[in-house]
Amino acid sequence: MAQALRPSRVSGRQAAAGQQFTRSDLLPNPRHFRGRHHAATILVVLLLAVVGFRLFPEKDVTVLSNGQSYRVSATFQPREEALSAANVALQPGDRVLYGTGGSHASVAVQRARPVTVEADGSVVEVRTQATTIAGALADAGVDLRPNDRVSLDGQLATARGPLFGVSLASRATPALAAATGSSGGVHITITRARPVTVYVDTLRVDTTSAADTVDGLLGELGMTVREGDLVRPGLGAPLSAGLTVRLAKARTITVRLDGKDQSLYTQATTVGDVLRLLGVDPGPDEILTPSRETIIASGMTVVIGLTKSVIEDVSEPISPPTVYDTDPDLASGSVRVVQGTPGVRVTKWLVTYKNGVEVERTVAAGGGVVEQPSPTRHIMGTKAGSPSRPTLSAAGYDGVYKQKLTVRTTWYNASGGGKSRDDPGYGRTATGAMVDYGICAVDPSIIPLGTRFYVPNYGMCVAADTGGAIKGMVVDLGFPESAGDTGWGNPVVEIYIID
Repeated sequence: MAQALRPSRVSGRQAAAGQQFTRSDLLPNPRHFRGRHHAATILVVLLLAVVGFRLFPEKDVTVLSNGQSYRVSATFQPREEALSAANVALQPGDRVLYGTGGSHASVAVQRARPVTVEADGSVVEVRTQATTIAGALADAGVDLRPNDRVSLDGQLATARGPLFGVSLASRATPALAAATGSSGGVHITITRARPVTVYVDTLRVDTTSAADTVDGLLGELGMTVREGDLVRPGLGAPLSAGLTVRLAKARTITVRLDGKDQSLYTQATTVGDVLRLLGVDPGPDEILTPSRETIIASGMTVVIGLTKSVIEDVSEPISPPTVYDTDPDLASGSVRVVQGTPGVRVTKWLVTYKNGVEVERTVAAGGGVVEQPSPTRHIMGTKAGSPSRPTLSAAGYDGVYKQKLTVRTTWYNASGGGKSRDDPGYGRTATGAMVDYGICAVDPSIIPLGTRFYVPNYGMCVAADTGGAIKGMVVDLGFPESAGDTGWGNPVVEIYIID
């Protein structure tokens, strides 16, 4: 714009005439003025850039999203500029965390995860940051009621359970995507509990349940159905709203039949019902406590004592007889023993029991020998020119012997010595050996200690013990205690002195 100049000194006449004079040499050149104006503008812009750089310095920003990181720069709005520069788009429910320090900043994107909730006949899809099923249901606006059943991807779960128990990558399958409507999501199903009534005997229980069957309902209530219990409707019946379930529990009683106790879990109402169940009918002279009309209660004991007669077979062995033969082909003085086998005799007894105790026993018809014994054969050699020492061929020994003696045999074990088990000498013989099979007590004046001899039906024996009752032609045969009662008896046998 033109610059107004102050007027110079003029004469009075000139001033009076109202004239004004301008010095043309002082007017600016138009081109010179525009050049100075542009330079000033550039200077202002440079100054503003310097000031802006100092006031708003550029930041390095790290963006974390979907497991990947990006490094970008931003100036005025680092968070929004960084997300835009990294081409990261936010979706509903996503959470952005921002942190800065000096010339560096970080932006982390926490992705909301897709969840499909199926309840009350409708499906709700939501993206959520929740980590539990309850949190996801709250975001979906679905309330849980008492006893509702929650399933996560078809598996039973609890509201407090984790929402994503496995990696999202493993969930991103076509089948799951079809079920949830979104890849990588989960599917929550709410089965609403229905009102039902349960009668346990006379006790009424009003409850709600999401179980599929009566069996599942009783399981939720902690009720065990045992054999003998009555359930109506059956355990497999489907559960529906307003259903009434009746459970009649059986009772546990003790039945003492002929002195033997047994537990019985039964729906029987009276003692008479129990008798019919067991198939017994006590007579007037038999035992029955309490009476038939008594009402059954848990813990009760029913005593039944019957009188009955049975036929019992008692088998007894028949000792084999001994026969003596000669053999002209056997050297004279030699003896060969062929052991016989015992027979079996059966006696039939008519036995009467009262309340499990035997009160009478009589012989009944039909008994007798069911297996005949075969004899033990002693074969004496008669062949002339026999050796000086005879031979014995028997079970357990085959060879020569010095002498044959006829003795009475008994038996004993370690407990027959009259000493306690704590005594160091318990079971120890006169020679120091322990009583066992093959150790025998003798009269040393007849059979010297250390003599070996053969006893039919027993075997080889060593004279290694003595006894106050073992005098003369008596031999006491040793047995281990584990053999128990051997049934040997007190037979007279011929023994063979070997050496």
